[in-house]
Amino acid sequence: MKEVNFKLNVQEVGVLLSALQLLELTEENYIAKEYGSVAALYDRLNEVWEKMDTSETGIRNDVVPSF
Repeated sequence: MKEVNFKLNVQEVGVLLSALQLLELTEENYIAKEYGSVAALYDRLNEVWEKMDTSETGIRNDVVPSF
């Protein structure tokens, strides 16, 4: 199986984005070796998240990611 599609709500996407922001450089490098760019995944998830209704999440839109 190469791809799988599944639904995530806005809070779940927010959790993933937050987790990606909290990675240490060594963890990011390991993930990049094994699976691919963390920054690219963050950008894809963030693009989706920005299109979602985030009015009920309490997540601040003005936080700039570290990537």
